[in-house]
Amino acid sequence: MNMNMNMTMTMTMTMTMTMNNPNKHSTTEELAQWNDSMVKKYHNEGILFESKNPILRKLEVMRLKKMIKLSNIKPGQKLLDLGCGEGYFISLLPNNIEIVGLDISKIALKRAKKILKSKNNITLQFGNALSTGLSDKSFDIITCSEVLEHVPEPKKIIKEIFRLLKDDGTAVISVPDENRIKLIMRIIKFFRIDAFLHSARKQEDYDWHLHEADKKFIFEITKNYFTTQNIFRVPPLIGHRFVASLKKISK
Repeated sequence: MNMNMNMTMTMTMTMTMTMNNPNKHSTTEELAQWNDSMVKKYHNEGILFESKNPILRKLEVMRLKKMIKLSNIKPGQKLLDLGCGEGYFISLLPNNIEIVGLDISKIALKRAKKILKSKNNITLQFGNALSTGLSDKSFDIITCSEVLEHVPEPKKIIKEIFRLLKDDGTAVISVPDENRIKLIMRIIKFFRIDAFLHSARKQEDYDWHLHEADKKFIFEITKNYFTTQNIFRVPPLIGHRFVASLKKISK
């Protein structure tokens, strides 16, 4: 085997490993390709808001409405939805504010443009939440829904949110409670009702999650940048998601 062929094989193997397991050294394009592959894998039949199961749809809408309530939105404000995905959260927001939706999945953004085509107060753009390129202190509200567990360095996103948020602004984040989800999945499988749920996630091991999020995860990644004003389990009884509102710490 000649040197050129060996180098080509090494580069191919490295790219494959990066695609399968992105890390802090992954480029924006590599992260974009990986996220697109995950969207194809888990959202090929639609997102949870489009689930055939009305219970799952209701639970997701409940979580987003809690995020909206904690955002305390006022007319004329500017909101950034960091990791906007297919745009369903944005579709629930009022029309009297300026909204920017940013995501690293080109497939998800394409779908978002279709969902949000009737709204004229929204700008959708491709970008990396770890380094958005947006201006300092340019947003009154920043939301980040089910994103932080999907990225190699969630603390970097929190740092970016801190930079982009006005000093008196509010950040609202949502993450899964991974252990609670796994417990619910085990119960569902025990009673053999998993087929009924029509859920995108069929296995406990979930390769789209790079971190096992929980309440401790929120406090760990936000410390030194934000104080947690409120934190809720959603829905109240099952509680498989956390929603938290954050305020900046004065530096």
